[in-house]
Amino acid sequence: MLMIVQKQMIDRLRSIALIDDNVLAVFMYGSFTKNEGDAYSDIEFYVFLKEMVGFSGEKWVSQIHPVAMYFTNEYGSEVAIFENLIRGEFHFMSSSEMNVILSWEGAVEYSDFDRMNLVDKEGCLSAILNQIKVTSPDRATGENILWLGHSLLNSLLTSKNLMQRGEWAHAHQNMCGTQKYLLWLIRIATQQTGHWESPTKCLEKDLDSVWYDEFKSTISDLDPDRLGEGYENAKRIAAILFDELKIPNELKDLLHRM
Repeated sequence: MLMIVQKQMIDRLRSIALIDDNVLAVFMYGSFTKNEGDAYSDIEFYVFLKEMVGFSGEKWVSQIHPVAMYFTNEYGSEVAIFENLIRGEFHFMSSSEMNVILSWEGAVEYSDFDRMNLVDKEGCLSAILNQIKVTSPDRATGENILWLGHSLLNSLLTSKNLMQRGEWAHAHQNMCGTQKYLLWLIRIATQQTGHWESPTKCLEKDLDSVWYDEFKSTISDLDPDRLGEGYENAKRIAAILFDELKIPNELKDLLHRM
């Protein structure tokens, strides 16, 4: 199977955690908890420790497989690129902080708890997971749609101003945010909210060819004409979505004024 290397590494991590007295629990997230893992997928974990003092994440992770590079990214995740070019993401936290998992309820979509609960020596992780009631948040609420409408308009106006100033690189970068809000609205309109946290994930499978081509029409290079065309397409698609999702008229009027 294509994903055998990652599965072997996951099994190796689990074996290491089980014999390490300092590890209380391991919570796995990502593609391999959703039956979406393949040969190109990362492996991703929260590792809860009894004692943090003197602990080295890099040393612990190197037991899984030789590490080519290890660093802490801008989000605070410890990232390993292994010698086999598999990427791993790790969060090492005190066992007293395990309730952080509860704070995600209503904001993230949980996968299969049986797959996410990789190690649980004293049942603490299971007890927390059993408290979670909302495993798949409703993304299509009126409140969320309105927030996305506001966010999209804000990003569109910023892109417009940057282009009028001639800051094409800055406008191009800002259009990535515009496309994100637009894509979230497309996912609501098409009832494809399963990959909400990473809205471009599996987009080729989640959207039909018509909506996929519409989204693609908003993407351009740094050429001013093509960037402007992408912006105009984003506005056009926004107008369609605003009508379909019944976004308030005052926001539609603001969109037309742009």
